Amino acid sequence: MEKALLATLEGRNAKVGALLINHLFPNRYVHAIGPFVLIDHICPASSVPGDPPSEAGKHAHPHRGVATFSYILDGEMEYADSYGNRAVARAGDAHWLMSGKGILHEEIPANTSRGQSLHAIQCWINLPAAIKREAPVYMFLDQSDFPDIILPDGAGSVKVLIGHMGNDASPVPVYNNHFICHLRLNPGAVYTMQVEKRYEYAVFAPSGEAVVNGQPQRPSRLSVFDFGGDEIAFRNEGAMVADILLFGGPSQHEPFVTQGPFVMNNRGEIADAYRDFFDGKYGSITYRK
Repeated sequence: MEKALLATLEGRNAKVGALLINHLFPNRYVHAIGPFVLIDHICPASSVPGDPPSEAGKHAHPHRGVATFSYILDGEMEYADSYGNRAVARAGDAHWLMSGKGILHEEIPANTSRGQSLHAIQCWINLPAAIKREAPVYMFLDQSDFPDIILPDGAGSVKVLIGHMGNDASPVPVYNNHFICHLRLNPGAVYTMQVEKRYEYAVFAPSGEAVVNGQPQRPSRLSVFDFGGDEIAFRNEGAMVADILLFGGPSQHEPFVTQGPFVMNNRGEIADAYRDFFDGKYGSITYRK
């Protein structure tokens, strides 16, 4: 039986520098999907002005208690943090950070020029309380690191960004049985995925359109499923490949509070996170000349 769709939400658009970002959630209706507590869609931009990192760390910001995942659909994104990690992710690559007890990092468009586009997805994943006290860990993921599974009947493919599909698993650490899959459906294709009845699921199409469980999915709109049902049916009625992101996981049982760049278990821990940041305990980012 197909999962029922509860709602489709438009998100909230905001300009961040030269970028247009659609904040898909949290919002007044959706506080979390499994352990995912934020998803931002960096909408396609035909030209992104260059704004290189500076010694002042213009774009640097802290995190504690959350894992961040930035998946690049087009263009390039540069990463740097206060533990000395640095990398540039290109289309199909990703940056993953387990912020643990606290870190300063920066993610900005890279190698920008006229006509260069940037299109990406950024997720925040709440960490279990015990993991929030661990040392931060960063991982650069090349597109070849993600399992890319060919679907039957020429329907397309599924790239496993986080979690597993059958015996194929992403190298990204998983703490809450959460997952993200990138489906690419060929024109006219139909594919039905078996899913867990008791998990929380949501989908969105970063560009183009698709039909999910009989309902049209417009670009950059979040569709949230109800509990129950063990199938999600995808259909591409268009003439181009349809990109669909499916994500979710089991419901969270620990209390959590999100404020600014921190995700902790209570407001006292949020206050501690801010105090440690202002005390300089997250370090600083050193850039190469």
